Amino acid sequence: MEKNILVLQFRMDKSLAHERSCLLSMGGFNKSELHFVNVLDGRSRLPKLDELDEYRGVILGGAGAVNISDWSKEMKEKIMFIKPLVKRVIKKDLPMLNICFGHQLLIYFLGGKIEADDKQAETGTCEIHLTKEGLKSSLLAGLPKSFWAVVGHKDSVVRLPKGAKILAYSDACRVEAYQIKKNIFGVQFHPELDKEGMEFRLELFPSYASRKKRGKILRDYRETPLAAKVLRNYKEICNSKHI
Repeated sequence: MEKNILVLQFRMDKSLAHERSCLLSMGGFNKSELHFVNVLDGRSRLPKLDELDEYRGVILGGAGAVNISDWSKEMKEKIMFIKPLVKRVIKKDLPMLNICFGHQLLIYFLGGKIEADDKQAETGTCEIHLTKEGLKSSLLAGLPKSFWAVVGHKDSVVRLPKGAKILAYSDACRVEAYQIKKNIFGVQFHPELDKEGMEFRLELFPSYASRKKRGKILRDYRETPLAAKVLRNYKEICNSKHI
């Protein structure tokens, strides 16, 4: 039986279905390739540790309404429940892509530091710059040294755990992408979003930008066709690992 990719989500609003459709369309996945589980929904069954062999990869998605720097005790307890599963993924070095909130959550689980740093917070589109390590990374293969991507985050990674390598940065944010071991990756930006997707998220989460600021963000929008290559590269990593 063909193994699929487990996608752990952290959403309880319209962005849940939106994230699913964006990952499918921008990543070029078939519906049967992705197994979605919403961590915040008590009705969804999380895979057991020994069931990870049934998957060829894991994605931790974003969470527009949840921030590690100020999450509630109840929210933290729900999300911390997946820590053993994530730690097992890392131990197995199963191909893993962590996006935005997922990018921060993995670092939090590993003892790194996440802060609500206004100087590093970003909303809209920004230019992503690859480091020397990034230029060699399989996740960023085929991308130029700099490219544009959609961003939207209040929290940022301010200290990486030992062994993590910075793959990319922006003018504001010091850690736009990282790699741990061979197959564990995090991206602070959103490779699954284009302009239409960004507009939807801005309307859904007004705390990220006032209406006046949203207008400026849309006027200043830069096309982001290359960012989606991250998803396609990840799919190839999962396929080659599976083979």
